[in-house]
Amino acid sequence: MADQGLFQSQQLKQEQILAPQQIQSLEILVAPLLELQMKVSQELQENPILEQEKPGGEELAGDVLTDSSSSDVDEDSKQIRDSEKSDQEISELVHLSDSWQNSLVPSHSQRHFSSDDEEKRQHFFESLTEEASLQEQLLDQLKLSGVDDKTKELAELIVGSIDEKGYLRSHLADLATAGNVTVKEMEKVLEFVQAFDPPGIAARDLRECLLIQLKARGKSKSLAAELVRTHLKEAGQNKLPQVARKMKISMNRLNELLSEIRALNPYPGLSISPNNPIFVIPEVVVEKRDDKYVVISKDDNFPKLRISQFYLSLLENPGTAEETKDYIKAKLIQGKALIKSLSQRQSTIKSIAEVIVDTQFDFLEKGTEFLRPLTMQQVADKIGVHETTVSRAIANKFMQTPNGLLEFKFFFSTGFKADDGEVLSNRSIMEKIKDFVSREDTAKPMSDKHIAELLQKDGLKVARRTVAKYREELGIQPSHLRKEY
Repeated sequence: MADQGLFQSQQLKQEQILAPQQIQSLEILVAPLLELQMKVSQELQENPILEQEKPGGEELAGDVLTDSSSSDVDEDSKQIRDSEKSDQEISELVHLSDSWQNSLVPSHSQRHFSSDDEEKRQHFFESLTEEASLQEQLLDQLKLSGVDDKTKELAELIVGSIDEKGYLRSHLADLATAGNVTVKEMEKVLEFVQAFDPPGIAARDLRECLLIQLKARGKSKSLAAELVRTHLKEAGQNKLPQVARKMKISMNRLNELLSEIRALNPYPGLSISPNNPIFVIPEVVVEKRDDKYVVISKDDNFPKLRISQFYLSLLENPGTAEETKDYIKAKLIQGKALIKSLSQRQSTIKSIAEVIVDTQFDFLEKGTEFLRPLTMQQVADKIGVHETTVSRAIANKFMQTPNGLLEFKFFFSTGFKADDGEVLSNRSIMEKIKDFVSREDTAKPMSDKHIAELLQKDGLKVARRTVAKYREELGIQPSHLRKEY
Protein backbone atom coordinates (compact mmCIF):
# COMPACT_ATOMS: atom_id res chain seq x y z
CA MET A 1 0.00 0.00 0.00
CA ALA A 2 1.41 3.40 -0.99
CA ASP A 3 2.38 5.81 1.74
CA GLN A 4 -0.17 8.48 2.48
CA GLY A 5 0.72 12.04 3.40
CA LEU A 6 1.46 15.53 2.11
CA PHE A 7 3.89 15.95 -0.77
CA GLN A 8 5.30 18.93 -2.66
CA SER A 9 5.75 18.94 -6.41
CA GLN A 10 6.60 21.41 -9.17
CA GLN A 11 4.64 21.81 -12.35
CA LEU A 12 5.16 23.96 -15.44
CA LYS A 13 2.15 25.27 -17.29
CA GLN A 14 1.25 28.09 -19.64
CA GLU A 15 -1.49 30.48 -18.61
CA GLN A 16 -2.70 33.58 -20.41
CA ILE A 17 -3.28 36.52 -18.07
CA LEU A 18 -4.54 39.91 -19.20
CA ALA A 19 -2.50 42.87 -18.05
CA PRO A 20 -4.41 45.70 -16.34
CA GLN A 21 -3.90 47.87 -19.43
CA GLN A 22 -5.43 45.17 -21.64
CA ILE A 23 -8.42 44.88 -19.33
CA GLN A 24 -8.87 48.64 -19.44
CA SER A 25 -8.60 48.60 -23.24
CA LEU A 26 -11.35 45.96 -23.46
CA GLU A 27 -13.61 47.91 -21.07
CA ILE A 28 -13.18 51.05 -23.16
CA LEU A 29 -13.90 49.17 -26.39
CA VAL A 30 -17.14 47.70 -25.01
CA ALA A 31 -18.42 50.88 -23.32
CA PRO A 32 -21.05 52.99 -25.18
CA LEU A 33 -20.28 56.71 -25.50
CA LEU A 34 -22.28 57.83 -22.45
CA GLU A 35 -20.64 55.19 -20.26
CA LEU A 36 -17.25 55.98 -21.76
CA GLN A 37 -17.63 59.66 -20.88
CA MET A 38 -18.25 58.66 -17.25
CA LYS A 39 -15.20 56.36 -17.25
CA VAL A 40 -13.00 59.12 -18.63
CA SER A 41 -14.41 61.60 -16.14
CA GLN A 42 -13.51 59.22 -13.31
CA GLU A 43 -10.00 58.73 -14.73
CA LEU A 44 -9.54 62.50 -14.94
CA GLN A 45 -10.27 62.73 -11.23
CA GLU A 46 -7.87 59.91 -10.33
CA ASN A 47 -5.00 60.80 -12.68
CA PRO A 48 -3.78 64.41 -12.36
CA ILE A 49 -1.47 63.97 -15.36
CA LEU A 50 -4.48 63.89 -17.69
CA GLU A 51 -6.65 66.79 -18.71
CA GLN A 52 -9.48 67.06 -21.22
CA GLU A 53 -8.95 69.09 -24.36
CA LYS A 54 -11.57 71.70 -25.05
CA PRO A 55 -13.57 71.33 -28.31
CA GLY A 56 -11.84 73.03 -31.21
CA GLY A 57 -8.44 72.93 -29.52
CA GLU A 58 -5.17 72.11 -31.27
CA GLU A 59 -3.86 68.57 -31.40
CA LEU A 60 -1.58 68.28 -28.41
CA ALA A 61 -0.03 65.65 -26.21
CA GLY A 62 -2.97 63.31 -26.41
CA ASP A 63 -2.51 63.02 -30.15
CA VAL A 64 1.26 62.68 -29.99
CA LEU A 65 0.80 59.58 -27.88
CA THR A 66 -1.62 57.75 -30.19
CA ASP A 67 0.43 57.01 -33.29
CA SER A 68 0.28 53.23 -32.94
CA SER A 69 -2.26 51.06 -34.77
CA SER A 70 -5.03 49.10 -33.09
CA SER A 71 -3.25 45.82 -33.84
CA ASP A 72 -0.46 46.62 -31.36
CA VAL A 73 -2.43 46.09 -28.12
CA ASP A 74 -0.36 43.17 -26.84
CA GLU A 75 2.95 44.76 -27.83
CA ASP A 76 1.95 47.99 -26.17
CA SER A 77 1.20 46.18 -22.92
CA LYS A 78 4.70 44.68 -23.00
CA GLN A 79 6.20 48.10 -23.57
CA ILE A 80 4.28 49.54 -20.64
CA ARG A 81 5.68 46.83 -18.39
CA ASP A 82 9.19 47.44 -19.75
CA SER A 83 10.64 50.16 -17.50
CA GLU A 84 13.55 50.97 -19.82
CA LYS A 85 11.30 51.72 -22.80
CA SER A 86 8.84 53.58 -20.59
CA ASP A 87 11.60 55.86 -19.36
CA GLN A 88 12.60 56.53 -22.95
CA GLU A 89 8.99 57.45 -23.84
CA ILE A 90 8.78 59.74 -20.83
CA SER A 91 12.03 61.37 -21.82
CA GLU A 92 10.62 62.07 -25.27
CA LEU A 93 7.54 63.60 -23.69
CA VAL A 94 9.61 65.89 -21.48
CA HIS A 95 11.74 67.14 -24.37
CA LEU A 96 8.97 67.97 -26.80
CA SER A 97 9.51 71.16 -28.78
CA ASP A 98 9.03 74.54 -27.15
CA SER A 99 6.31 75.41 -29.67
CA TRP A 100 4.24 72.46 -28.46
CA GLN A 101 4.87 73.37 -24.82
CA ASN A 102 3.79 76.94 -25.44
CA SER A 103 0.54 75.84 -27.07
CA LEU A 104 -0.58 74.04 -23.92
CA VAL A 105 -3.17 75.63 -21.66
CA PRO A 106 -2.10 75.52 -17.98
CA SER A 107 -3.65 72.55 -16.27
CA HIS A 108 -5.26 74.49 -13.46
CA SER A 109 -7.45 76.42 -15.88
CA GLN A 110 -8.56 73.11 -17.34
CA ARG A 111 -9.43 71.35 -14.14
CA HIS A 112 -11.85 73.89 -12.67
CA PHE A 113 -15.21 75.26 -13.77
CA SER A 114 -15.61 78.98 -14.16
CA SER A 115 -18.07 80.59 -11.75
CA ASP A 116 -20.66 80.95 -14.54
CA ASP A 117 -20.22 77.35 -15.68
CA GLU A 118 -20.46 76.08 -12.12
CA GLU A 119 -23.65 78.07 -11.56
CA LYS A 120 -25.24 76.66 -14.73
CA ARG A 121 -24.14 73.16 -13.80
CA GLN A 122 -25.60 73.45 -10.30
CA HIS A 123 -28.87 74.83 -11.70
CA PHE A 124 -29.08 71.89 -14.11
CA PHE A 125 -28.71 69.29 -11.37
CA GLU A 126 -31.12 71.08 -9.05
CA SER A 127 -33.67 71.20 -11.87
CA LEU A 128 -33.68 67.43 -12.41
CA THR A 129 -36.83 65.75 -11.16
CA GLU A 130 -37.63 62.10 -10.63
CA GLU A 131 -41.13 60.76 -11.19
CA ALA A 132 -42.63 58.82 -8.29
CA SER A 133 -42.76 55.04 -8.66
CA LEU A 134 -45.99 53.06 -8.87
CA GLN A 135 -45.69 51.97 -5.23
CA GLU A 136 -45.03 55.54 -4.08
CA GLN A 137 -48.12 56.81 -5.86
CA LEU A 138 -50.25 54.03 -4.37
CA LEU A 139 -48.92 54.75 -0.89
CA ASP A 140 -49.74 58.43 -1.35
CA GLN A 141 -53.35 57.44 -2.10
CA LEU A 142 -53.30 55.21 0.98
CA LYS A 143 -52.17 58.10 3.22
CA LEU A 144 -55.07 60.22 2.01
CA SER A 145 -57.65 57.45 2.44
CA GLY A 146 -58.23 58.04 6.17
CA VAL A 147 -58.40 54.33 7.09
CA ASP A 148 -57.23 52.93 10.44
CA ASP A 149 -53.61 51.97 11.11
CA LYS A 150 -54.21 48.19 10.84
CA THR A 151 -55.81 48.54 7.40
CA LYS A 152 -52.92 50.77 6.33
CA GLU A 153 -50.44 48.15 7.51
CA LEU A 154 -52.20 45.38 5.54
CA ALA A 155 -52.60 47.61 2.48
CA GLU A 156 -48.88 48.37 2.56
CA LEU A 157 -48.19 44.62 2.40
CA ILE A 158 -50.35 44.40 -0.73
CA VAL A 159 -48.80 47.47 -2.36
CA GLY A 160 -45.32 46.06 -1.72
CA SER A 161 -46.30 42.88 -3.59
CA ILE A 162 -47.54 44.64 -6.75
CA ASP A 163 -45.25 44.34 -9.77
CA GLU A 164 -44.49 47.09 -12.28
CA LYS A 165 -47.39 46.01 -14.49
CA GLY A 166 -49.83 46.49 -11.61
CA TYR A 167 -50.53 42.85 -10.72
CA LEU A 168 -50.50 41.34 -7.23
CA ARG A 169 -47.83 38.63 -7.38
CA SER A 170 -47.94 37.30 -3.79
CA HIS A 171 -50.55 34.78 -2.73
CA LEU A 172 -53.25 36.29 -0.52
CA ALA A 173 -52.79 33.53 2.09
CA ASP A 174 -49.11 34.43 2.44
CA LEU A 175 -49.96 38.09 2.88
CA ALA A 176 -52.59 37.20 5.48
CA THR A 177 -50.00 35.19 7.42
CA ALA A 178 -47.54 38.09 7.26
CA GLY A 179 -50.22 40.48 8.51
CA ASN A 180 -51.46 38.06 11.20
CA VAL A 181 -55.05 38.16 9.89
CA THR A 182 -57.41 35.76 8.15
CA VAL A 183 -57.56 35.41 4.37
CA LYS A 184 -61.10 36.81 4.45
CA GLU A 185 -59.89 39.96 6.21
CA MET A 186 -57.07 40.28 3.70
CA GLU A 187 -59.55 39.98 0.83
CA LYS A 188 -61.45 43.00 2.16
CA VAL A 189 -58.25 45.04 2.24
CA LEU A 190 -57.44 43.86 -1.30
CA GLU A 191 -60.83 45.11 -2.51
CA PHE A 192 -60.02 48.43 -0.85
CA VAL A 193 -56.65 48.69 -2.67
CA GLN A 194 -58.23 47.64 -5.97
CA ALA A 195 -60.33 50.81 -5.80
CA PHE A 196 -57.15 52.92 -6.16
CA ASP A 197 -56.07 54.56 -9.39
CA PRO A 198 -55.37 53.40 -12.00
CA PRO A 199 -58.38 51.10 -12.39
CA GLY A 200 -57.36 47.46 -12.52
CA ILE A 201 -54.50 47.81 -10.04
CA ALA A 202 -53.70 44.91 -7.65
CA ALA A 203 -55.54 42.34 -9.79
CA ARG A 204 -54.37 38.74 -9.54
CA ASP A 205 -54.89 37.88 -13.20
CA LEU A 206 -56.03 39.43 -16.47
CA ARG A 207 -59.70 38.49 -15.95
CA GLU A 208 -59.85 40.22 -12.58
CA CYS A 209 -57.97 43.23 -13.97
CA LEU A 210 -60.50 43.75 -16.79
CA LEU A 211 -63.47 43.18 -14.47
CA ILE A 212 -62.17 45.82 -12.04
CA GLN A 213 -61.94 48.32 -14.89
CA LEU A 214 -65.44 47.52 -16.10
CA LYS A 215 -66.73 47.90 -12.54
CA ALA A 216 -65.08 51.34 -12.34
CA ARG A 217 -67.04 52.27 -15.46
CA GLY A 218 -70.30 51.05 -13.94
CA LYS A 219 -70.46 48.00 -16.22
CA SER A 220 -69.98 45.16 -13.75
CA LYS A 221 -73.22 43.53 -14.95
CA SER A 222 -72.86 44.28 -18.65
CA LEU A 223 -72.42 41.84 -21.53
CA ALA A 224 -68.78 42.87 -21.73
CA ALA A 225 -68.31 41.80 -18.11
CA GLU A 226 -70.05 38.48 -18.84
CA LEU A 227 -67.75 37.95 -21.81
CA VAL A 228 -64.67 38.57 -19.65
CA ARG A 229 -65.98 36.54 -16.71
CA THR A 230 -67.08 33.47 -18.67
CA HIS A 231 -65.58 33.37 -22.15
CA LEU A 232 -62.26 35.25 -22.00
CA LYS A 233 -60.12 32.20 -22.76
CA GLU A 234 -62.22 31.18 -25.76
CA ALA A 235 -62.18 34.74 -27.10
CA GLY A 236 -58.41 34.79 -26.73
CA GLN A 237 -58.22 31.62 -28.82
CA ASN A 238 -60.33 33.38 -31.49
CA LYS A 239 -63.21 30.90 -31.11
CA LEU A 240 -65.64 33.73 -31.74
CA PRO A 241 -68.53 31.86 -33.41
CA GLN A 242 -68.72 29.47 -30.43
CA VAL A 243 -68.65 32.41 -27.99
CA ALA A 244 -71.42 34.20 -29.91
CA ARG A 245 -73.62 31.09 -29.81
CA LYS A 246 -73.09 30.58 -26.07
CA MET A 247 -73.84 34.22 -25.32
CA LYS A 248 -76.77 34.17 -27.79
CA ILE A 249 -75.64 37.32 -29.56
CA SER A 250 -74.71 38.15 -33.15
CA MET A 251 -71.13 38.31 -34.43
CA ASN A 252 -71.48 42.06 -34.92
CA ARG A 253 -72.50 42.51 -31.29
CA LEU A 254 -69.63 40.27 -30.16
CA ASN A 255 -67.13 42.36 -32.16
CA GLU A 256 -68.51 45.50 -30.47
CA LEU A 257 -67.95 43.92 -27.05
CA LEU A 258 -64.44 42.86 -28.01
CA SER A 259 -63.66 46.42 -29.13
CA GLU A 260 -64.85 47.67 -25.74
CA ILE A 261 -62.62 45.16 -23.94
CA ARG A 262 -59.61 45.96 -26.12
CA ALA A 263 -59.94 49.59 -25.02
CA LEU A 264 -59.17 48.50 -21.44
CA ASN A 265 -55.61 48.45 -20.09
CA PRO A 266 -54.18 44.95 -19.50
CA TYR A 267 -51.15 46.46 -17.69
CA PRO A 268 -52.52 49.32 -15.53
CA GLY A 269 -49.29 49.72 -13.58
CA LEU A 270 -47.37 50.79 -16.65
CA SER A 271 -49.65 53.80 -17.09
CA ILE A 272 -48.17 55.53 -14.04
CA SER A 273 -44.81 53.83 -13.67
CA PRO A 274 -41.94 56.26 -14.25
CA ASN A 275 -40.51 56.15 -17.73
CA ASN A 276 -36.86 55.16 -17.91
CA PRO A 277 -35.82 56.13 -21.44
CA ILE A 278 -32.51 54.89 -22.73
CA PHE A 279 -30.39 57.78 -23.97
CA VAL A 280 -27.96 56.87 -26.71
CA ILE A 281 -25.42 58.84 -28.70
CA PRO A 282 -24.46 57.56 -32.15
CA GLU A 283 -20.83 56.58 -32.50
CA VAL A 284 -20.78 57.49 -36.18
CA VAL A 285 -22.98 59.26 -38.72
CA VAL A 286 -23.47 57.98 -42.27
CA GLU A 287 -23.94 60.68 -44.92
CA LYS A 288 -24.26 60.54 -48.67
CA ARG A 289 -21.73 62.58 -50.61
CA ASP A 290 -21.44 62.48 -54.40
CA ASP A 291 -23.34 59.19 -54.81
CA LYS A 292 -21.23 57.58 -52.09
CA TYR A 293 -21.93 56.96 -48.41
CA VAL A 294 -19.22 58.04 -45.99
CA VAL A 295 -18.73 57.38 -42.28
CA ILE A 296 -18.14 60.39 -40.03
CA SER A 297 -17.00 59.91 -36.43
CA LYS A 298 -18.89 61.88 -33.80
CA ASP A 299 -15.74 63.50 -32.41
CA ASP A 300 -17.70 66.25 -30.67
CA ASN A 301 -19.08 63.62 -28.26
CA PHE A 302 -15.82 61.70 -27.92
CA PRO A 303 -13.59 62.59 -24.95
CA LYS A 304 -10.19 63.97 -26.00
CA LEU A 305 -7.38 63.79 -23.49
CA ARG A 306 -3.88 65.22 -23.33
CA ILE A 307 -0.92 65.23 -20.97
CA SER A 308 -0.68 68.11 -18.51
CA GLN A 309 2.16 70.58 -19.19
CA PHE A 310 2.29 71.41 -15.50
CA TYR A 311 3.30 67.87 -14.49
CA LEU A 312 5.70 67.51 -17.43
CA SER A 313 7.43 70.64 -16.15
CA LEU A 314 7.65 69.09 -12.68
CA LEU A 315 9.20 65.97 -14.17
CA GLU A 316 11.77 68.07 -16.04
CA ASN A 317 12.59 70.22 -13.01
CA PRO A 318 15.83 69.03 -11.29
CA GLY A 319 14.47 70.28 -7.98
CA THR A 320 11.50 67.88 -7.99
CA ALA A 321 11.82 65.09 -5.42
CA GLU A 322 12.52 61.61 -6.78
CA GLU A 323 9.42 60.25 -5.06
CA THR A 324 7.30 62.83 -6.88
CA LYS A 325 9.00 62.01 -10.18
CA ASP A 326 8.30 58.30 -9.71
CA TYR A 327 4.64 59.11 -9.07
CA ILE A 328 4.44 61.31 -12.18
CA LYS A 329 6.13 58.61 -14.30
CA ALA A 330 3.63 55.98 -13.15
CA LYS A 331 0.71 58.27 -13.92
CA LEU A 332 2.21 59.14 -17.31
CA ILE A 333 2.32 55.46 -18.23
CA GLN A 334 -1.32 55.03 -17.18
CA GLY A 335 -2.33 58.15 -19.08
CA LYS A 336 -0.58 57.00 -22.25
CA ALA A 337 -2.32 53.62 -22.05
CA LEU A 338 -5.73 55.28 -21.65
CA ILE A 339 -5.20 57.73 -24.52
CA LYS A 340 -4.02 54.93 -26.78
CA SER A 341 -7.01 52.73 -25.83
CA LEU A 342 -9.38 55.58 -26.69
CA SER A 343 -7.70 56.04 -30.06
CA GLN A 344 -7.84 52.31 -30.81
CA ARG A 345 -11.51 52.20 -29.86
CA GLN A 346 -12.40 55.05 -32.19
CA SER A 347 -10.36 53.58 -35.05
CA THR A 348 -11.87 50.08 -34.63
CA ILE A 349 -15.48 51.29 -34.51
CA LYS A 350 -15.02 53.52 -37.56
CA SER A 351 -13.39 50.67 -39.52
CA ILE A 352 -16.31 48.36 -38.70
CA ALA A 353 -18.80 51.06 -39.72
CA GLU A 354 -17.01 51.55 -43.05
CA VAL A 355 -17.24 47.82 -43.84
CA ILE A 356 -20.95 47.87 -42.96
CA VAL A 357 -21.62 50.89 -45.18
CA ASP A 358 -19.71 49.36 -48.11
CA THR A 359 -21.71 46.12 -47.75
CA GLN A 360 -25.11 47.71 -47.15
CA PHE A 361 -25.25 50.29 -49.96
CA ASP A 362 -28.56 48.90 -51.26
CA PHE A 363 -30.07 49.07 -47.78
CA LEU A 364 -29.07 52.71 -47.38
CA GLU A 365 -30.57 53.48 -50.78
CA LYS A 366 -33.75 51.39 -50.76
CA GLY A 367 -34.57 50.16 -47.23
CA THR A 368 -34.67 47.02 -45.09
CA GLU A 369 -35.81 44.64 -47.82
CA PHE A 370 -32.42 45.13 -49.46
CA LEU A 371 -30.35 44.42 -46.36
CA ARG A 372 -27.56 41.98 -47.20
CA PRO A 373 -26.32 39.21 -44.89
CA LEU A 374 -23.19 40.04 -42.95
CA THR A 375 -21.30 38.17 -40.24
CA MET A 376 -18.84 39.41 -37.65
CA GLN A 377 -16.20 37.05 -39.04
CA GLN A 378 -16.48 38.70 -42.46
CA VAL A 379 -15.95 42.13 -40.91
CA ALA A 380 -13.10 40.84 -38.74
CA ASP A 381 -11.31 39.44 -41.81
CA LYS A 382 -11.61 42.75 -43.66
CA ILE A 383 -10.25 44.97 -40.89
CA GLY A 384 -7.69 42.47 -39.59
CA VAL A 385 -8.91 41.79 -36.06
CA HIS A 386 -10.42 38.83 -34.23
CA GLU A 387 -14.15 38.14 -34.44
CA THR A 388 -14.51 38.68 -30.68
CA THR A 389 -13.07 42.18 -31.09
CA VAL A 390 -15.85 43.01 -33.54
CA SER A 391 -18.42 41.54 -31.14
CA ARG A 392 -17.13 43.69 -28.28
CA ALA A 393 -16.81 46.81 -30.40
CA ILE A 394 -20.42 46.80 -31.65
CA ALA A 395 -22.00 45.99 -28.26
CA ASN A 396 -24.64 48.65 -27.45
CA LYS A 397 -23.28 50.99 -30.14
CA PHE A 398 -25.48 52.99 -32.52
CA MET A 399 -25.08 54.42 -36.01
CA GLN A 400 -27.02 57.37 -37.42
CA THR A 401 -28.05 56.46 -40.98
CA PRO A 402 -30.39 57.98 -43.60
CA ASN A 403 -32.81 55.21 -42.53
CA GLY A 404 -32.73 56.18 -38.86
CA LEU A 405 -30.72 55.54 -35.71
CA LEU A 406 -29.78 51.85 -35.75
CA GLU A 407 -27.77 49.52 -33.56
CA PHE A 408 -24.62 48.15 -35.14
CA LYS A 409 -25.88 44.62 -34.52
CA PHE A 410 -28.90 45.36 -36.74
CA PHE A 411 -26.64 44.91 -39.77
CA PHE A 412 -25.37 41.46 -38.76
CA SER A 413 -27.50 38.52 -39.86
CA THR A 414 -27.42 35.33 -41.87
CA GLY A 415 -29.02 35.18 -45.28
CA PHE A 416 -30.76 33.30 -48.07
CA LYS A 417 -29.66 32.88 -51.65
CA ALA A 418 -32.37 33.60 -54.21
CA ASP A 419 -32.77 31.73 -57.49
CA ASP A 420 -31.18 34.64 -59.37
CA GLY A 421 -28.05 34.37 -57.21
CA GLU A 422 -28.80 37.42 -55.06
CA VAL A 423 -28.17 36.94 -51.36
CA LEU A 424 -30.64 38.55 -48.95
CA SER A 425 -30.49 39.04 -45.19
CA ASN A 426 -32.97 37.19 -42.99
CA ARG A 427 -34.19 40.64 -41.93
CA SER A 428 -35.21 41.18 -45.54
CA ILE A 429 -37.19 37.94 -45.39
CA MET A 430 -38.88 39.15 -42.20
CA GLU A 431 -39.84 42.40 -43.92
CA LYS A 432 -41.41 40.42 -46.75
CA ILE A 433 -43.38 38.30 -44.26
CA LYS A 434 -44.58 41.46 -42.49
CA ASP A 435 -45.65 42.92 -45.85
CA PHE A 436 -47.53 39.74 -46.85
CA VAL A 437 -49.45 39.71 -43.55
CA SER A 438 -50.28 43.43 -43.73
CA ARG A 439 -51.96 42.89 -47.12
CA GLU A 440 -53.74 39.62 -46.36
CA ASP A 441 -57.50 39.11 -46.26
CA THR A 442 -58.25 39.12 -42.52
CA ALA A 443 -61.22 36.83 -43.09
CA LYS A 444 -58.81 34.28 -44.62
CA PRO A 445 -55.36 34.94 -43.13
CA MET A 446 -52.36 33.24 -44.67
CA SER A 447 -50.84 30.18 -43.04
CA ASP A 448 -47.08 29.81 -42.61
CA LYS A 449 -47.10 27.31 -45.46
CA HIS A 450 -48.86 29.81 -47.73
CA ILE A 451 -46.29 32.50 -46.86
CA ALA A 452 -43.46 30.06 -47.60
CA GLU A 453 -45.04 29.40 -51.01
CA LEU A 454 -45.19 33.15 -51.74
CA LEU A 455 -41.53 33.49 -50.83
CA GLN A 456 -40.82 30.55 -53.12
CA LYS A 457 -42.46 32.48 -55.99
CA ASP A 458 -40.03 35.32 -55.25
CA GLY A 459 -37.18 32.85 -55.65
CA LEU A 460 -36.54 32.38 -51.91
CA LYS A 461 -36.55 28.82 -50.60
CA VAL A 462 -37.57 29.32 -46.97
CA ALA A 463 -38.93 26.40 -44.94
CA ARG A 464 -42.31 26.67 -43.23
CA ARG A 465 -40.63 26.24 -39.82
CA THR A 466 -38.37 29.18 -40.61
CA VAL A 467 -41.37 31.30 -41.60
CA ALA A 468 -43.02 30.44 -38.27
CA LYS A 469 -39.86 31.40 -36.39
CA TYR A 470 -39.57 34.79 -38.13
CA ARG A 471 -43.32 35.43 -37.70
CA GLU A 472 -42.98 34.89 -33.94
CA GLU A 473 -39.96 37.21 -33.79
CA LEU A 474 -42.08 39.86 -35.50
CA GLY A 475 -44.81 39.41 -32.88
CA ILE A 476 -47.35 38.22 -35.49
CA GLN A 477 -49.91 35.71 -34.25
CA PRO A 478 -50.67 32.41 -36.04
CA SER A 479 -53.26 32.52 -38.82
CA HIS A 480 -56.13 31.12 -36.70
CA LEU A 481 -55.65 33.94 -34.17
CA ARG A 482 -55.46 36.62 -36.88
CA LYS A 483 -58.80 35.65 -38.36
CA GLU A 484 -61.53 38.24 -38.09
CA TYR A 485 -65.20 37.27 -38.47
